[in-house]
Amino acid sequence: MPIIDHNKYFCIGCGGCAFKCPKQCISMTVDNLGQFSPDIDRDACIECKLCEKICPLYNTENIDYGFNYNSIVGNYISCYMGFDDAFRVTSASGGFVTGVLNTLLSQNVIDYAVCLRNKKNENRFYQYEFINKSENLIHCSRSAYYPMEMSQMLRHIKENNGKYAIVVLPCQAKVIRSIQKKDPVLRQRIVFLLGLVCGGMPGAAMVEYLAESVGSNQSYIAQITFREKNGVDLNRNYGITLRNNEGATFRSTFRNGAFGFSFLNKLFHYRGCNICDDIFAEYADAVFMDAWIPEYNSEKMGRSICIIRNEELLKVVKSYFSDNPNCREVTIDVPIDAQNSVGLIQRKKKLAYFKRRFYKRFNYIVPECGEQTYSISEKVKFFIRSFQEFVIQNKSSSDWNKYKAGKIVFSKYDSNIHKFVKRIKRI
Repeated sequence: MPIIDHNKYFCIGCGGCAFKCPKQCISMTVDNLGQFSPDIDRDACIECKLCEKICPLYNTENIDYGFNYNSIVGNYISCYMGFDDAFRVTSASGGFVTGVLNTLLSQNVIDYAVCLRNKKNENRFYQYEFINKSENLIHCSRSAYYPMEMSQMLRHIKENNGKYAIVVLPCQAKVIRSIQKKDPVLRQRIVFLLGLVCGGMPGAAMVEYLAESVGSNQSYIAQITFREKNGVDLNRNYGITLRNNEGATFRSTFRNGAFGFSFLNKLFHYRGCNICDDIFAEYADAVFMDAWIPEYNSEKMGRSICIIRNEELLKVVKSYFSDNPNCREVTIDVPIDAQNSVGLIQRKKKLAYFKRRFYKRFNYIVPECGEQTYSISEKVKFFIRSFQEFVIQNKSSSDWNKYKAGKIVFSKYDSNIHKFVKRIKRI
């Protein structure tokens, strides 16, 4: 029988298995951490194990190496850095993703841009939006540190003709590419995948934690907005804004707020993100990221970097970049340096493989570990970091489940986890 629902399997909640299952006997459920995971109808399952084969963390299919290939970035053709004045203020960084989607729509290269919109529906704060008018892109132009599964979105594309560009995370890009290989309809309709650099995804429970941290129940929150610029905080100290049903707003920042504490300590993160080695969405046609460059650290509005991998995409958007006075072409070292400055390169390209071996000791079902050599100092440092992350997530999950079961109040959970993190970080 498939093992994708095993409690020691590293699911990242993408929903690819639920979409691809030939018997449609997999549904995506949400646990107390707000994380999606598959639920298999064992009576209907035919044990084809297609779900395992396309799982992005375990899928061993490699990308086809292009003329320009970098072991950290993947394939690349060109790279640009800067900002788009038209979308900078309403975007997470420099506005390049919105600008490229605007170009694709206005030139009729695509019929729909598929993005996340912060629109509450029952207990979910984000929904997939199928945008066919450029003026509506502004509603979906910021980052969303919020989990989404793709099965319903992919079914919509399968059932509705058109040309689509989808904004995706690295794991989502990989599973869509796997699905497209055997699905001619999606291969034709999904024209471009626009990737986002990713350092890990928290479960939706993080929003409940933040709401409780400001003295509000999640049910009273009408909208959440990540990385809303307020003209005061530096772009590096981005935050989340919560708006309640009465219009009052609460803001929590990355550097010294509950948002940063929960995110940086991965209190609600998918464990699969801990061992993912894809930073730059290597299966996407382009990837976008913040320009975490020291010379821009004092900026409040932010800048973007875009790596283009697809020749057809470059033909469409080259003039978008070259005609922009606030944009310049840069070498591939620039995005690497940008992500290295926030520790993402080491965390994803070295530490992730170490963690796979670490988790294997605890009988987790791990993907291939890859060949890596470590100095003695790296082994010590990586073991400490892996142990800290492991026990903090265990403690957070255990106490949060107690809170959800009504066995402890929120203040007890919050006090416990703060004390525990402080104690463990002393190691």
